Amino acid sequence: MVSRVFIVLSAALVILGLTAISAEATWSVVAVDEETGEVGVAVASCVGFEVTVVPILVPGVGAGASQANISKHSGQRMVDALASGASAQETIDAVVDADDGMEERQFGAVVLGDAGAGWTGGDTLNVAVDRRSDDGTVAVQGNILVSQDVVDAAISAFDAADGQLADRLIAGLVAGADAGGDARCGDQTATAAALVVARPGDQNYAYTDTTPLGPNPDTDPVPSVFVSVLVEKGGVRAPDELAEVWAAADQDAPSIAIRQIEPGADTAVQGSGTIVVVLLGIVFLGALVVAGLLIFTRNRVKANTD
Repeated sequence: MVSRVFIVLSAALVILGLTAISAEATWSVVAVDEETGEVGVAVASCVGFEVTVVPILVPGVGAGASQANISKHSGQRMVDALASGASAQETIDAVVDADDGMEERQFGAVVLGDAGAGWTGGDTLNVAVDRRSDDGTVAVQGNILVSQDVVDAAISAFDAADGQLADRLIAGLVAGADAGGDARCGDQTATAAALVVARPGDQNYAYTDTTPLGPNPDTDPVPSVFVSVLVEKGGVRAPDELAEVWAAADQDAPSIAIRQIEPGADTAVQGSGTIVVVLLGIVFLGALVVAGLLIFTRNRVKANTD
């Protein structure tokens, strides 16, 4: 019985340790290209792990973002809604209505041939806001921002930028950093950033159920463009690093998968490992105490009956 209790408690604490660092993305740019049919997301945050769980893509249909206190179910719910032909607003409504923790969530979505939509729960941390461009082809949302200027600057820069969808997404993300970005990061604005773009024919992309680790492009299917960077806190701005990595990539290649993590940058994941080890140690000691009490009680009962 003691071993059974130990196993149950250990599993629960491992889950708790990983959940404690659930991804909280700060600002994301969700957009589509009506001419090419591409859909994509650029995202940045001041966290010690990658933010590739935030984007949600249904190629040839639309894109979305799930952030703040991420629900692991939100990815598949958004994929299902988008794939069913729902509008951006209908997609957001479907995801929010199915979520018991809606007030802790933030979502954005854009559908090809349709206007964008968003949701910011009442319990998300300020400054928290979601907005769309006038033509509805881009939705920007953020929480824990320096100011709402981060979102406004991202939309303006996306609209003004030239080039393919990936270029415009990065322009929006960098403009958000120029406006202050994540309030937790000071002048660095963000330590993690990612660009994920799907072309028609790519597979659906949704990894919210892997929070906070996200996909490994070496083993997991990813869209045609997947670039993720993670830098040490106090170093370069992650959106700038993302822009440099993208600029240096072979953009004529049929697919691009780049994952760049600076040594020591994945502090949150390392910290979760330490937490899990400590908690497992506590559970082990607790199991020994319980075992001792059970043996003591059994011996007392046996002595009383003899």
